[in-house]
Amino acid sequence: MSRTSFSRRAAAHYFTRAFAWVTGVLVALCAVFLTLAYFQGPKLADAQLDARAAIEQPDQQLRLFLNQPVADVGADQVSVEPAVGTSVSSSGDVLAIQFEAPLRYATEYTVTVADVRSTTLPQPATITYRFTTPTPELYYLDRGDPVDEIVRTGLMGSDREVAYSGESIQSFATTGQVLVVASLESDTSSRLDLVSLSDGAVEQLRLPAEGLVSDLEVSDVGSVVAFTFTPAVRDTADVLGGRRVLLIDLESGRDVMPVGDLGGAPLPVTDWRFVPGTTSLVVQGVEETVFVVDSAPGSVPVPLGRYTELVSVSRDGSLLAARGTLGGVFVSLADGAEEPYEPSLIEGGQPFVGQFERLADGSVIEKAALQTTDGRFVVVVAVDDGSSGRIVYQTPNLAGSIEEFRVSPNGQYVAIEVVPVVADSVSDGYAENPRSTTITTVIVDIDSGLVVRSVEGFDLAW
Repeated sequence: MSRTSFSRRAAAHYFTRAFAWVTGVLVALCAVFLTLAYFQGPKLADAQLDARAAIEQPDQQLRLFLNQPVADVGADQVSVEPAVGTSVSSSGDVLAIQFEAPLRYATEYTVTVADVRSTTLPQPATITYRFTTPTPELYYLDRGDPVDEIVRTGLMGSDREVAYSGESIQSFATTGQVLVVASLESDTSSRLDLVSLSDGAVEQLRLPAEGLVSDLEVSDVGSVVAFTFTPAVRDTADVLGGRRVLLIDLESGRDVMPVGDLGGAPLPVTDWRFVPGTTSLVVQGVEETVFVVDSAPGSVPVPLGRYTELVSVSRDGSLLAARGTLGGVFVSLADGAEEPYEPSLIEGGQPFVGQFERLADGSVIEKAALQTTDGRFVVVVAVDDGSSGRIVYQTPNLAGSIEEFRVSPNGQYVAIEVVPVVADSVSDGYAENPRSTTITTVIVDIDSGLVVRSVEGFDLAW
């Protein structure tokens, strides 16, 4: 046998042995991986959550993408820390966990789904996902001389960035990357501008006539601007002097539309509020009849009842706080059912309640006047849990006054407008929405009563 033939046969033998060895290793590895998959069960491959929306609105979804299709998951398999109500659904390799309430700011959440099983393999797995929520971007109005400033800031720290400045700014609202700004041109006339937060471009909106804009707000979903308009030249035959609530849907154009009555004509309105999470409004007519009406053209108002005063709408959009002939009442916006509000004692004293609002946990935050032992009255912000009232904030040395408050969308904080020292207060003299030159907004943690931020200004927009 030649050396060449021997070499070829030896090479073939070595190749066969090597191939068999590699094949055996690969089979063993596959067996190992299959065994690991069998015993470990499904795994998390990716996750998706709009964290910014989750701190502002309820019913936001966390989507968990797994590495294989899984069997149906029940609500009892899901836990969240810190606790928040959830619902869950599954489809193929995706779990969708929906948070029933907005999440807390700057908080690490841990979502755990237990006993998750593949549709093909019996081994269960526990899926864990952690994420941290952001802090909100805040805006407020700081009036000065010679210009007023709309300031952008954060919940913590002392950052202060001027988003827009101009003369005689009455009020503003935010929607997406746009400021809606109402400014005084005279004692009887306003202008309404859209200001781009991205490039500073200003677009003036056309009003139906010369007149004053007040009560400017924007819906927190969509881009519906609403405001009360009082024409400079008033119709003496009109009980409200021509005063109407007007709407502009920025997503549809720049047309100005009045809130209509049951017949479609402009509805005389004495007061109104947006319903959070919707583009609907609660409006009060001249005979104290209260309606719920959608901002879409042609919507028919739905009567809710008769109330002497609108106070607030809960952040979840379910309850109107109002006053009737017998005092404070919560009214269901779904069916008009009423629940009288009888405030609890605060530190043993009976409060006289002004502004009040139902929170997500069922408690009530309120602005209340208390009589001191020396006969004076002091105003505080308190939380009533149904059995007693707890003071959340009062001005230092009781020297100031509390004007109004705004609860954050997630119910975690309250922004309180205060005049620190009443004796030093001077009005800025604006014909519409006048304020003290010393007005300050303090942001308070509702649970602890801790003041986390204070800014020189008002109209804080969460």
